[in-house]
Amino acid sequence: MASPMASLRQQFKEMMTCNSTRSLHATIPSTTQTAAVINLTEQIQALETTVIVHISCGKEHSVALSNSGNVFAWGAGASGQLGTGELKASFIPKKINDLSRIIQIACGHNHTVALSEDGRVFSWGQNTHGQLGLGEDISSREKPQQVSTLDGIPLAQVAAGGTHSFALSLSGVVYAWGRNHAGQLGLSQTNPKEKVFKPHSVGALRRLDVTFVSCGDEHTAVLTQNGSVFTFGDNSAGQLGHSSSARKAGPQRVDGIDGPVSHLACGSYHTLVHVSASGQLMSFGCGPLRSGTSDRKQDEAPRFNISDLVSPNDLFGIRVKQIFAGPWVSFASTLPTSAAANESTVAEDLPKIRHMDRACIEKWMSVTDSEIHRKAESLQEVKAIFSSPPCLTASFLRPRSSLERYDDIAVDLQKARATFEELAKKEWISRMITDSLINSLIPALPLNSLHKEAFSVFLLLAECMEALSLQLRPECMIGFLESSNVQSLGVHFAKAVTGLHKRSSVILEEYWSLLPESFLDRIVQMIKKAVLAQLCFYRTCSQYQEVIPPLEVLKRLYKVNKVAANKLPVSNFYIDEIYRRINVLTDVQRWNARAEGVLNENAVCLCYFPFVFSPVTKKQIFYWYSSVVQRIIEEKGILAVQNYSQQKQSELPKPTRLFLKVRRHNLVEDALYKLSQVEDSCLRKLLVIQFEGEMPVYEAGSILSEFFLLVFEKMIRPEYKMFMYSEKNSPVWFPPRPSLDKSKYFLFGVLCGLCMFNRVIAYVPFPLATFKKLVGKKPSLDDLKELSPAIGKSLQEILDYEHEDIEEKLQTCYSISWDNVVVDLIQNGSAITVNNKNKKKFVAKYVDYVFNTSVEEIFKEFRRGFYKVVGESIAGFFEPQELMDVMIGNTSYDWNAYEKNAEYCAIYSPTHPTIKMFWEAFHALTLDDKKGFLLFVAGSDRVPMNGMNSLKLRIYHWNCSPPDDYIPQAISCHHILLLPNYSTTEKLKKKILQAIENNQGFGRW
Repeated sequence: MASPMASLRQQFKEMMTCNSTRSLHATIPSTTQTAAVINLTEQIQALETTVIVHISCGKEHSVALSNSGNVFAWGAGASGQLGTGELKASFIPKKINDLSRIIQIACGHNHTVALSEDGRVFSWGQNTHGQLGLGEDISSREKPQQVSTLDGIPLAQVAAGGTHSFALSLSGVVYAWGRNHAGQLGLSQTNPKEKVFKPHSVGALRRLDVTFVSCGDEHTAVLTQNGSVFTFGDNSAGQLGHSSSARKAGPQRVDGIDGPVSHLACGSYHTLVHVSASGQLMSFGCGPLRSGTSDRKQDEAPRFNISDLVSPNDLFGIRVKQIFAGPWVSFASTLPTSAAANESTVAEDLPKIRHMDRACIEKWMSVTDSEIHRKAESLQEVKAIFSSPPCLTASFLRPRSSLERYDDIAVDLQKARATFEELAKKEWISRMITDSLINSLIPALPLNSLHKEAFSVFLLLAECMEALSLQLRPECMIGFLESSNVQSLGVHFAKAVTGLHKRSSVILEEYWSLLPESFLDRIVQMIKKAVLAQLCFYRTCSQYQEVIPPLEVLKRLYKVNKVAANKLPVSNFYIDEIYRRINVLTDVQRWNARAEGVLNENAVCLCYFPFVFSPVTKKQIFYWYSSVVQRIIEEKGILAVQNYSQQKQSELPKPTRLFLKVRRHNLVEDALYKLSQVEDSCLRKLLVIQFEGEMPVYEAGSILSEFFLLVFEKMIRPEYKMFMYSEKNSPVWFPPRPSLDKSKYFLFGVLCGLCMFNRVIAYVPFPLATFKKLVGKKPSLDDLKELSPAIGKSLQEILDYEHEDIEEKLQTCYSISWDNVVVDLIQNGSAITVNNKNKKKFVAKYVDYVFNTSVEEIFKEFRRGFYKVVGESIAGFFEPQELMDVMIGNTSYDWNAYEKNAEYCAIYSPTHPTIKMFWEAFHALTLDDKKGFLLFVAGSDRVPMNGMNSLKLRIYHWNCSPPDDYIPQAISCHHILLLPNYSTTEKLKKKILQAIENNQGFGRW
C-alpha cells in the first residue's frame, strides 16, 4: 500500500496534468468532501471589476490587494482584523479607506500587516502577543496604524505568521515582533521574551543575506541569496526540516535539499520549497493526515523527513511559477514550459517600494517645458521619491556584497552626490525636491528609531541639500522664495537632528563618525551655511532662535570629529564670516551677562559655541572678556567709593585694582607671599606691578611683561627645584617627588592665570600636555615624545616591533624608572614581561603614569590656582594648542613680514637711509639677538597666536645730539622704537646690540 505521502504525490501529479492551464492547483487528497468544497468556488462579485494582484488569508478573514494599491477585506472582524473601523464580520469585501498605494499584504490568524509604495508599514487586528508591532499598551486596532518603529527603513517584504510578524529590509536585515514562545522570532537573547511588542532586528540572520521570509503558525523560514533555507521556531511537527533531537536555538540551515531553493512557503505546521533548477517540489512537517490541534504533547514524535512531492519527471510540459501553503493545504501555480517568461525567485517577484534609478533620472532630465503631461508625470515621480525617507534611501543602497560589516554605511554617497548635483541643475526638479524635502520628507524623518538602517537618509539629505545650495547663483534665476526655501533647508534638517531621541542621536553620530572626510565635511559646510543664513537676525532680534538648532548640530559634529581623531581639521568648523555678521564684543557681553544671571536666557549667544570661532577670534574674545570683567569690577569699586564718600561709611571700600609691590632682588618670594594673602575675589582685578624704588606705572603693559618674564624665569630654573627636566633642553614637567610644598604649585597656577587674564604673553617651557590636562584632554604618546624624545622613541619602537622574540629582544617589564624613581606600572609589574599582546597596555600605562598618576596632587593644585583667575568656562573655548599659544605664544618667526608690517613716523619712511641701514643691520643679527630685540621693543620674544602680522613695529625719529652717542629706546607697551639718525650701519648695529644687552628695568618708560 502506498504511503500517505506517495498517495499525495500521485494525486498532485494528476491535478497538475489534468489542469495545467489553471492558475492554482490544490495539493490535498481528493476526498468527496473536499472536492465538493473546491467545486463550489465562485467568483466574488464585489470584486468583479477590480484587478486583484494578491490575496492573503488569516484564520477566519481574507484580504485582497488590487493593482491600484487598494485593499479589501472580508470575514471575521471581532478583533479588528478587517481594518474597516468596525469590530464585526463582513460577508462581502470592504475597501479599507485608510489605505492607499499598498504593494504587499500578509495575514496572521487575526491580524494583518501591509507595506505601502512609499515604504511605510501598517498593521491592524489583534495585538494580544504584540503582533502589530505598535507597543504593549494596545490590545487591538480596528483601523490600520503605521508601525513607527520601522520608519525610514527601506523594506523589501512584510510577512505574518499565526501571532507573529516579520519585515525584511532591502539590505537584508530581518525585523521580527509578536509571539516568541517557541523561538519563532529567531532572536538570540539570553532570556528571550515570549512576547515582543515592537520590531527587533534578528541578529542571528544578519550575515545570512536573507532575501525572503515566510511564516507558519509558530515557526519561520527564510531564504538566502545563495538558495539556502534556514528555519526556527516550533518543530513539534518536523516543520523545521531537522530532527528535534538535534535541535539548536536560533536559525538553523535545512540540509537535504538538492540544489538552491527558488521558492519558499510555510503552512501552519509544514514548509514547502521549490528548486527551480531541478524542478523538485519538496515539503517537510505535518501533512494533511495530522490529527489534533496546535496543543501538542512535548514527547510527540515529530515528522521531520523531507519529502519529494513532485519529481522533475512529473512536470513534463509545465513549470512551477509560484507556491503557496495554508494550514493543511499547499498550492502551486504553473506555466507551460513554452511560455516566454524568465525564471525568477520568490524574492524577485516581490513588489518593490518606489525608488529612483538611472532610467528615471534620464527621463526627468530629458523632459522639456513644452511636454506638459510628461512633465506633470515626472513631477509626481520626483515628489514621491523625495517625500519618502525609505524611497530616497532605496535609490542609493549599495549592493549587499559590498557591505563587509553590519555597521558599514549602507548607501552609496558618491553616487548620491553626483545624482543630486545633476538633478539640481534642472530648475523645476530642484524646486520640487526642495518643496518635497521641507513639506514631506523632513517631517517624516525617523526621530525615535533604534535601527541604524533608518538613518542613512540623514546622510543623503546632507548631500542633497548641499547640491541644491550650490545652485544658488545669480545666473540660475531662482526666485527669492525658492532661494529662501533652499537656505531654510539646513534649519529644518537641524531641527530634526536636535529632535532625535537620545538613543537615536547616538546611532546617527556613530554613522557620522564612519564617514570619509569629504562626506563629513559636506555636512559641516551645509550646517555652517544654515548658521550664516540665520545670523542676519542677530543684531535686530536677539531672541531669534532659528540659529540655535544648526549651531547645536554643528556642536555634535564637532564632538564626533574629535572622537574620530580629528578627521577634519578644526579649522573646517570656523565660520570666518562671523565677524561681518555679528558684533563679537556684544556676544561676549551677552555671554558674561547670562553667566551673571542678568540676561534673558533666550538671547542668542555664539560664545556657547566657541568652535565656530577661529583661534585669533577666540583670543580676542578672551581679551575682551577679561577686560569686561576687570572694567565691571573697577566700576563697582568706583561706585563703592562714591557711596562711601556720600554716606560716610566706616568701612573703607576695597581697591579697584590688584597691587603687587615687589623687590627685584627678592622677586619670587615677594610675589608668592603677596599672592597668598590676596582674596580669591580680587584675583580678577587689573594687575598693577610696582618694583620697589621705581615709579609705579598704572597702564604699562611692559611692566607686567617684565614681571612675568622675570618671575617665571627664576621659578623654572633647576636650582629652584619646582620642575624637572627629563632631558637636556626638554620642556619642564611636574616632579613625581616634589621638594617644595604643594601650595607653591597652586600659587604658580595663580601666576599663570594672572599672566593670561591680564593679556600678557610670557614664556614658560611647558609641553602641550600641560594645556591638554588644563582643558580635560588626555595626553598621548606624542606628548611623551615631546617631553622626553628618547623615552618616546623607545616606546614607539616597542609598539612597532612585531616579531615573536619581543620578550627576549627587548627584555622590558611593567616596571620603569622615572625621575630616578623605580615604580611598577601595575601590581607586581617587575615580574610581568612586555610582549606583543600587552605592549599597547604597557605604553598606555607608561604615558598615564608620567602625565597623570605621578603628578596627580601637585597638578591638581596648579590647575586649581590657574582657574581661580582664568575661569574654566572661558578656558574651555580653546583647544590645547590654542590655549598654549594664547598664554605663552609661539616661535613661528617671519622677519620679512615683521619688516613689511612696520610703520614709520616723522622724517622716517621705508626709503629713508637710516631705515634702510636699520633693516640691513637687523636681518644680519643672529636668531637670539632678533628675539632679544623683540623682547626689548615688545616686552616678549614670543609670537602671538595670530602671527608676526600682529606685531606692528612703529619706528619714530629720536631727535638727539649727537645721535651716535645714544642707544635706541623702546616704549614696549606700544611696540615703539625710538631710533636716532645714526651715521653708519656699523654704528647702528652696535647701538642696537647694546640696547638688547641692557634690556632690564622697564620702569623708565
